[in-house]
Amino acid sequence: MQATRQRLGINSLEVGLRLARVLGGHGLPLALKDVAARAHMPPAKAHRYLVSLIRAGLAEQDRESGRYRLGPLALELGLAALGAMDVLKCGAEVMADLRAAIDETVLLAVWGNKGPVVARWEESTRRCRSPTRRPGACSQRICLAP
Repeated sequence: MQATRQRLGINSLEVGLRLARVLGGHGLPLALKDVAARAHMPPAKAHRYLVSLIRAGLAEQDRESGRYRLGPLALELGLAALGAMDVLKCGAEVMADLRAAIDETVLLAVWGNKGPVVARWEESTRRCRSPTRRPGACSQRICLAP
């Protein structure tokens, strides 16, 4: 049996991204000692990596408190990832499982220019009333997508 070969990477990049993950996972700005402790590294090493992350825009340091948080590039990357995400496909992947688990009709709604729009639904196996409006129709409360 042949062992799976692990791809070589850049260790220093992985260490830096570990710090970015710590900043993103906490939500609030963190002191250097807390960032270092959560990343399992000495504060001096964490500081050097944080300087590079700040230069790249992935982190920033509050001028008053000295605490660290994610920077503007992290926001840009997150928004780009969200923009590229196919929410209908992601939702469809779990809707059937959810419907099967609870045996209720499950709806997936997205926000449209007139409010929430039901884009997809999975019917319960039990007999129930389905939406009577045609897909794409809108009411004051909800819209049905085609």
